[in-house]
Parts: sequence; structure tokens; C-alpha cells
Amino acid sequence: MLKANYDWKVRSDQLTDQDQETIAQLKEAVELPELMVNLLYQRGFQDEAAIHDFLDEEPVIHDPFLLSDMDRAVARLMAAIEAGEAILVYGDYDADGITAATILVESLENMGANVHSYLPDRFVDGYGPNTEVYDYYIKQGIQVILTCDNGVKGHEAIAHAQAQGVDVIVTDHHEIGASLPEAYAIVHPRHPDQAYPFDDLSGAGVALKLVQALTGDLPVDLLDLCAIGTVADLVSLTDENRSLVKLGIQELKQTQRLAFIRLFEKLEINPSTIDEETIGFKIAPRLNALGRLSDANLGLKLLMSFDPDEVDQLLQEMEAINVERRGLVDQIEKEARSQIDQRDDLDDILICWQEDWHEGVLGIVASRLVERYQRPCLVLSHKTDQDVYKGSGRSIEGVNLFDLLSQVEDLMQAFGGHAMAAGLTIAGENFASWQSQLQALGQTIHETVQKPAPLVLDGRIQPESISLTSLDALERLKPFGTDNPKPSFLLEAGPLNRIQQIGRDKQTLKLALEKAPDLALIGFCMGDLARQLAPGNHLEAAVELNINEWQGKRSPQALLIDLRVDEASVIDLRQARAREEVFAVEEAFYLFQDPKYLAAYRDQIPGSSRAILVDELDQDQGLSYQQAVLFDCPLDLEGVRRFVQGQGIKNLYLFAYSPKQVYLNGLPQREDFERYYRYLLGHPQLPLKGQTAVLASYLKLAEGQLILMTDILEEAGLVAWKGETLHILPVQGKVDLKAYLIKYEQLLNSEQVLLYNDIGSITSYFFAPEPASAP
Repeated sequence: MLKANYDWKVRSDQLTDQDQETIAQLKEAVELPELMVNLLYQRGFQDEAAIHDFLDEEPVIHDPFLLSDMDRAVARLMAAIEAGEAILVYGDYDADGITAATILVESLENMGANVHSYLPDRFVDGYGPNTEVYDYYIKQGIQVILTCDNGVKGHEAIAHAQAQGVDVIVTDHHEIGASLPEAYAIVHPRHPDQAYPFDDLSGAGVALKLVQALTGDLPVDLLDLCAIGTVADLVSLTDENRSLVKLGIQELKQTQRLAFIRLFEKLEINPSTIDEETIGFKIAPRLNALGRLSDANLGLKLLMSFDPDEVDQLLQEMEAINVERRGLVDQIEKEARSQIDQRDDLDDILICWQEDWHEGVLGIVASRLVERYQRPCLVLSHKTDQDVYKGSGRSIEGVNLFDLLSQVEDLMQAFGGHAMAAGLTIAGENFASWQSQLQALGQTIHETVQKPAPLVLDGRIQPESISLTSLDALERLKPFGTDNPKPSFLLEAGPLNRIQQIGRDKQTLKLALEKAPDLALIGFCMGDLARQLAPGNHLEAAVELNINEWQGKRSPQALLIDLRVDEASVIDLRQARAREEVFAVEEAFYLFQDPKYLAAYRDQIPGSSRAILVDELDQDQGLSYQQAVLFDCPLDLEGVRRFVQGQGIKNLYLFAYSPKQVYLNGLPQREDFERYYRYLLGHPQLPLKGQTAVLASYLKLAEGQLILMTDILEEAGLVAWKGETLHILPVQGKVDLKAYLIKYEQLLNSEQVLLYNDIGSITSYFFAPEPASAP
């Protein structure tokens, strides 16, 4: 059995008979595949006109002068350009801020403006308007400050600039507080005094609208930058944003911007295949890395450069920073997971910290930990020189992180955020109390945390129904993102045909199905699950669908989000590379044949699990675990089978350690014992350690058999080791070795079943109903 990580909710299961009838009628009217019509209907496009409007190629572009203060902002900027006044574009350090600043600086330069730019340092200047930075540039002669992707909460710095006679024009899209700053103009799609037809533009989107208003035309050559900022900032991909991103992707496919041309070459990106995922996973992370670890101004310089040598140098710097970012994320995640996994129990709110973890990547690490542990996570860096803890937190659906932190706000120097994410700073003297109080609040979310997080799927699908035709139709729903998510489905996959671990680190899972052997199921970072699956397992999977293009061939592909197998399974740990893999199973019976192994490893077993000797399996265990770990090869294999079935075990983890290797060596015969024992009688003190191969060759025995006979003679009290010398012991009467041979015959049979059969056969042995025989 393989449990799903999420609680799957299939949206199409809620459709009524009337809904289904309407969908069937729409399918005929719009002449689209049923799969696509079903998706559109569930997303609110429930009549012919709505569907045509959504799929219409005519872009939705609103009048920029419907934005608040746009006429005022345009008039002031035009006056500044005509008078040659110095204008400062003040942006932000993320991908949206970098692209927004590039749009404004490039456009103003083309209009002949005396324009300067500054993107703040995350760690020195902080987010948004900074009084000291403003003051510096004012002293340098700046007469107009134009913000992008920030400013709506910069009351102090903006008031300071305005008091110095410098006009501040704010272009922003972030949440507006209780009051607005006293700026010369505030261009914002959610301004309380003016309703814009679409209120979720990105910072780059607002910048583009300002340029549209300044020039009188939609700046087509800047749509590539707008698309990057829009996708990177996770704003709604509906209405005008949908059009801006679609148009921007078309520009990226035929870009003349040198930075993108060179970047696509270096990353081996075929421009014709560029889509929102190219932006989200290839372009945006590299721009974001600059602001996380270095200087975001490098990004602005890169995007505006026409010098091939400079572009190549800046791309090299950006790639090095991105590699560093990935390395830091991986290292900090590993260290944080080590902290968490060493704890006896998982707290409902996970808090990890370490001295001098890099602040710039802690949000990414927190997101990864949330994905793994399915509970809110806070990751903090202890700045020992200041004795403060600074970091980021991420949450799960149903747990408002902002509300939780608000309850301990008096113990923090600063914090901000929203339901799903937060940034915070705690003084060292308050840290222990803050941590204790916050984790106590975990009791209020305990029930939510214990439940699997919900995963909403659009519908159910059969593997044989997945075709290039249906997937090509789904392409028309792009670009996918916030409010227009990539479709996901419950794939009723059926029996597994093939299971592989692929990729350089074997961390990618690749599955094939009996129903559709040509359909590849790919699970990134799921390679370890291969051990929990076996051919013939009946699989259900939560998937996204896409088209795999390789060497000119196109084929349907399903990307795994989650998967489950309801039937009992054997998980193969026989090739486990690290001891931690064996001793990581929570709430499980650990079964030991040899008492010395139980004594040696008892302390390494998780606190929620219990160690049992195989000889004591018939005793009442008083527990109802559904998992068991078979550590070594049991003599009573059938007794283990009865225990597994009687306890209702669903997952049997098979390590089956057996240093004797009796099956490979074979049991010695009576005449072999006689020949060996006669030799020992003639050599009562034999220096045998390290010389077994030589003696085995002399006696015409396999070395493994000689070692096994030595063990049997030792157990029977006929010989004993003293250091490296084997001593023969005096005996009275006849010693019968039959009982010892029976034991090793049982071990041989156990090794044969557990070590030299495939997992499918072993699964059938343990979980098939009576009667059963060993494979």
C-alpha cells in the first residue's frame, strides 16, 4: 500500500446531471473535445459566448488612462523630459521589479529623458522606498522619482522627497494599507478612488501601462519583459494579464533582445517551444537569484545591454549566482531536514534555525519543507553579531500563518506577510519565549495539520483516452498560472507494467502501464518511491498532462503530482545504501530473527515503532501498526507470513540481512563435516583467521561452506575462537549436528525466498490468501 500525500478532491464529481447535459450540448455547439469543454465549464465558462470570449485570439487591452492618476503622472513625466530634469526609476530586487524597471528606463531613454535607475539591496536597503537612498539621489540632483513595483507603503521616504521639492510618482500593484502616501501621483490598479477594469496587474504590467499612456501605443517590443514580470509575480492570469502574457510569449519566441537570445542558446531552449513554464522555471529564477544573493542591478544592466561581450559576461555572472542559489537551497534544506528528522515527534509548526543561513533563500527552503512535511514551517538565520533571528515562513492551505504570528507579535522586532507566507525578525533574548508560545499555538491547528492537505483535481481520466489530439486542444487554455491553473486529473491508471528510476541521481520515477504502455508517467524527485511499487500494482495517480517532444517526436506524457496504491505492498530495501533508510519507518513492527541484531539496533528504531523477535510473534503485541520491517532472514518464514496477515500489515519493508549467504554457498554434506572435523582433530589449535580460503582449497570445499561449518561447530560447542586461533574443545559422548543443520536449512529457504525472488513474487507470498507456498 502506498498512501497519497494529499486528500484528492475531484471537481468533476460534483457535476450534476443537468451540468453534464449542458456540457454535452456545449461540446456540440463549440466543436471542442469533451475534456476541454468540461474544464472550461468548471472554470466558469458555461455558455457558448463565454467560451468563445476566453479562447478568442483578440487581446484584452484596457485604456491606460483608466488607471488612477495616470493623466497626472504622464503630464509630469512629459514636462520632466522636455525640461531635461533628472528622473530616477526606483524599482525592486525581484524578477517583477527588474523587468518593470527595464520597461521604464528603456522607454524613457528612447523618449530622450535624463533617466537614472536604482534597484535596492534586499539586505541593506530593504523593500520599498528608502529615505537614505532617496536623500542620496536628491543630493545628486534628481528632480523626479518614479517607483515601480513598490511605493504604495513608502510614506516616510516619499514625504521626505516631496518636502525637498522632488515629485514622487508611484507605480505599484501591492496591497494598499490604511492610507496612501502623499505622492505626486499614484498609479495603481486597486486605487480606492478609481476603479480600473482589471485590478491584478503585476509591477511590470503597471509599468507597461504607463509607457502605453506616454507613447500612445502598446509597446509591443516590451511585452516580453511584461510577460516575465507577470508570470514571475504569480498574479492572476486572466483578463488583461492573460493577453499580456500571451503576446509577451510570442515576442519571446521571436525576440531581438540580445540577453534572451544568448540565454536561450546557453540553456538550449528552442524559442518555438517557449511558454509560461519556460518563464517560471528557467528565466524568472535566474533574475530572482540576483536579488536574493547579489545585486539586482545586474539584471537591469543585462536586459538593456546591446554589447555581446557584456551580455555574455553578465549571463555568466547570473548563472554562477543561480548555481550558488541552488546549492544554498539544497544545503540549507538538508540541514533543516536533519534537524526535523532527529526530533522524536513532528511539531504542528516546524521551526528551524542555524547560525548564518543565507536569508535570501530561506523562503524557498520553507516552501520545500512545507511540501515535504505538510505543516507550516519557519526557517530562520541566527545573526550572532546582532543576536537576532531573521527568516521566512510558509504555510499550508487552511492555516493562516499571518494570524498565528500576530498572536506573538509582541515578541518580534518586525514581521509582515499574509496567510501563506511571512517574513520576521526576533531578538535573541525573546527567541526561546517566542518559539515556545508559537509552538503552543500549534495545538489550535493540530487537526488541520494531521489531515492530508487537499489537492483539487479537475476530473478523472483513463490512460487510453490520453492522445495528442486532446492535449493539443488543452494548449489553447494557456498560459496557465494563478486563476487559470494547469489542468490536473485523477488518472485511473490500473496495473503497472514497468518501474524505473532514471536521471543522473536516480531521483526521477518513470512508470509504464499495462493499459497504455507507450504513455510515460514521470515523477520528479519521486525516485525513492520505486521501492514501494511492484509490477502488477493497481495504481491511481494525480497527474498533469503534457506533450513530450524529443528528437522531433511528440508523445503524450503524464507528470505525477501524487500517487497511491491501495493494495498491500512489499517495499524493497535489500539494496539500501544507508542505514538511515532502514531505520526511518514510523509506526512499524521491526522484526528480528537474531537477538544480537535487536540489541545492537534497538536505539536506532524510531520511537513510534516497536522491535520484536520473530520467535515472539505469536504473543499479543497490543498494537495495530499497518507496517513491518523485516530486518534479517527469519527461520520461521511461514510464521512471519501468518503475522503479516493476522496483523493486517499493508506495507512490508524488506531488508532481509543475511551475512551467512547459505543459499549461495549451499549446505555442507555429512562427509564434508567428517573431513573438516578430522583435520581439526589433527590441528587442535589452528590459526585460521584470514586463512579460510587456503584451507578450503586444501579440503576441496567452497570457502563459504568452510566458514558455515565452522559456525555450526562453534554453536555445537565443538570448537571455540581464541583471538585468531580456532581451538578444538573436548567433548563427552556423541554430538548430533542434525538440529543445527535444520536451522541452516530453514535459513537457506528463507534466503532463497527473500533475497533471490522479485518483489512481485514476494508480495504474492506474504499477501495472497491461504493457502500459499514460498515462490
